[in-house]
Amino acid sequence: MLISRNYRGDLDMGIIDKFMPLVMDREEEGNITPIIQHGPVTFSFIKYNNLYLVSVTKKNANVAMVFQFLHKVVQVYIFCGCSVSN
Repeated sequence: MLISRNYRGDLDMGIIDKFMPLVMDREEEGNITPIIQHGPVTFSFIKYNNLYLVSVTKKNANVAMVFQFLHKVVQVYIFCGCSVSN
C-alpha cells in the first residue's frame, strides 16, 4: 500500500489485504471485473502499469465518481512524471 485514507473510520485498515487474493482468484477464473463485492465491502479498482488503485466502501457509493477520482489520480501521477516499470 502506497497511500491510504480512511475517511469515515468505518473500515478496518487491514481489509485491503483481502483485495489481491480476490483479484488473483477472479483472474484465474477469467471472471475479473472492476468492482468486487466481498461480504459487506465493495472494492472498486483500476489498474495502471501493474499498480492497482483501489477504493473500498461499505456504503452505497456513486461508483461513477469513484472511477472518475481513480482516473484523476492516474492523471496526476502521469503529470508529476512518476513511472512504474513493468
